Amino acid sequence: MNRSQLTGAQTLRWVSERGIFLFTAALVTFAALFIDGFVSIVNITDVFHRAAPIGIVAVGMTFVVISGNYLDLSVVAQVATAAVVLIAVSNSAGLGPAVLAALAIALVYGVVNGVAVGYLRANAVIVTLSTTFVGLGILRWLSGGSIFFGPPDGPIRALGQVKVVGLPLSALVLVVMTALLAFLLGRTNFGFLVRSFGSNRTATRLAGVDTSRVVVGAFLITSLSAMVAGFVLAAFSNTAVSTMAQGFDFGALAAIIIGGTSVFGGKGSVLRTLLGVIFVSVLTNILVLSNIGFGWQQMAIGALIVLAVSLDTLARKAARR
Repeated sequence: MNRSQLTGAQTLRWVSERGIFLFTAALVTFAALFIDGFVSIVNITDVFHRAAPIGIVAVGMTFVVISGNYLDLSVVAQVATAAVVLIAVSNSAGLGPAVLAALAIALVYGVVNGVAVGYLRANAVIVTLSTTFVGLGILRWLSGGSIFFGPPDGPIRALGQVKVVGLPLSALVLVVMTALLAFLLGRTNFGFLVRSFGSNRTATRLAGVDTSRVVVGAFLITSLSAMVAGFVLAAFSNTAVSTMAQGFDFGALAAIIIGGTSVFGGKGSVLRTLLGVIFVSVLTNILVLSNIGFGWQQMAIGALIVLAVSLDTLARKAARR
């Protein structure tokens, strides 16, 4: 490889892995300078409020993507189930039992997905798509498709209205979840094994690692994050219904990929996923404030995903030359 090729490969790799820092800063600066209404307490609060649930799902799903298992489509069912269980059970039995019930369901999702993919070597997309349909089917059957409302003076409503330094509690939850999961991925043996398995499955297995347990762990983290996101979503509106998390799978995946985590596994970070969440949220907000329709918003996000995946693919090919 000559010097120009080496420089080109290094540039592609930098843009693929680190460009999200520069792009996010540039987008926020552009919005602050040229978009009317962007720099206001009401708008900034709304951006964080709406970004938090999907952001929490995304930072958790990052583990599954880095481990090389692509994604967890069942987060749609998991988030909705956690929200419905939180409000429905707390209305009849109290907040404590509701949280425990939601936690038990999250663990079941994580174990079922993880065992099927990790131990049985089933395709992750097929498995999680199946658990999505099963989970939503059970939820709709038990709930009758009803909308559940929390008491207007209840603890869930109160949590949804809490603000810290002017920002909603949901934003603080997103920051805390990001910090915890970033530490887990970057500073623990488990995080090292997740990245190692995503980079080279054969070598990780030959090293004597129980890779199936690593996969189960990655899916459990995704499920617990989806549960927290469901709680935040329920507190946001003090309501819950089985259809409330539609699109969360695509939204989380968009943030992960745009943040620079490779769909091929082994490369990525929780912090870059958070930046991907912020980038997508700010871009969507810019389009809304500019009165650009939802269809154009979808096309913009889709184009960004194609661009991010293409850059990652080109960077990998250049690195192998």
